[in-house]
Amino acid sequence: NPDQPAPRAYREALYVYWYEMLESGRTVGWIAEDGGPIGVAMLLLHDHPPRPHGALRRGYVTNVYVEPSHRRNGVGRRLMQAVIDYGREHGLQRLELRTSDMGRSLYESLGFEPAEFLILRLSQEPRMNPDHREDQPAP
Repeated sequence: NPDQPAPRAYREALYVYWYEMLESGRTVGWIAEDGGPIGVAMLLLHDHPPRPHGALRRGYVTNVYVEPSHRRNGVGRRLMQAVIDYGREHGLQRLELRTSDMGRSLYESLGFEPAEFLILRLSQEPRMNPDHREDQPAP
């Protein structure tokens, strides 16, 4: 229920996860502010094992969120442009993300395009966000 605060144990686990990821340098984050936080975007960094034709560094964009009262005002676009600029400045070859229908037009307008990938669900994943396909339980 989005009107209920998340359980304390979840909030603590999430804090520890993001703290460790940021401290390790495997994640970079951006916060948009307007008298307080109004949006966020996170980028998980991944180096592939060495390959004969060169290194592959990619980033996985996650947790992009803008407060509902600030949507459709360019906040998400500015956050994503910061992510893209960081990726270019730090030699990433590609950025990946999964999107809801609501965010698709923003990402496509920034140059993201559909890509084919396969997934094998080894266990049922919890349903977290009803309009985000990747969070749906396996059929």
